[in-house]
Amino acid sequence: MFSWRVVAPHLQLATAHHGDISMLWMDPAFLRFRFIPGFTWPEHSPRTAADHDPRTWVGSMIAAFNGAYKLSDRAGGYYYLGRTVAPLRAGLASMVFSKDGTLKVGVWGRDVQMSPDVLAVRQNLKPIVLDGIAQTRRTDTIRTWGRTITTNPFTNRSALAQLADGTLVFLFVHAADSAMLAKDLVAVGARVAIVLDMNGLWPTGYLYSHHGKTIRGTKINANIVRSPKIYFDTLNKDFVVVQSPDLLVRASARAGASASTPAGQG
Repeated sequence: MFSWRVVAPHLQLATAHHGDISMLWMDPAFLRFRFIPGFTWPEHSPRTAADHDPRTWVGSMIAAFNGAYKLSDRAGGYYYLGRTVAPLRAGLASMVFSKDGTLKVGVWGRDVQMSPDVLAVRQNLKPIVLDGIAQTRRTDTIRTWGRTITTNPFTNRSALAQLADGTLVFLFVHAADSAMLAKDLVAVGARVAIVLDMNGLWPTGYLYSHHGKTIRGTKINANIVRSPKIYFDTLNKDFVVVQSPDLLVRASARAGASASTPAGQG
């Protein structure tokens, strides 16, 4: 149904519905994922020195996308760096980041749970797709899957799905309601999916290519409002960085070489 094209190793992109939908397929077996908390949201989040320093992710970043709602929206819990900022709730859709850079999407208490390897958990509502079935209903209100800033339910939306084979798909939709989002997720093969951010500015998805010291960012969809440059720095809201292991190794080697170079040389 979708025409996928390879855009980077272990990354594929597809666009459908006359450009209103873009899907970024990612193989987590060969990629690393880093959660970057915003400096305002999620509220009261702990942050490391590395979270304040974009140099620790920009050099290895090959893609990035937005996080979830504000904690004040009461959409779910949040855990980071050993601290439960908002209680994690069983049955909610969860992004679970491990210390080794892996990312899983699942239902908390069923598919995913706490372990010593967990670095971050970001919950956001109940799963919009569960076991391959859309969970939207005709009785849903405009607030069921997140409140739009107007009374119009059709807006930009984003979600992250895990497929049956463990691969991940980030989905951006333009001018869609929650039922349309769920239908598109099922069509792409989602086993379970978590709603991410919505409304005009917040849904984002970018690809980044490295050319020497130059890094170029491109939108995965023309309807994304913000520039890819926003993830070259910290942001007031959380986001997810997709990292190339090869670029991580190179960045680490450069940092090591710099640290070992005598002052006044190199």
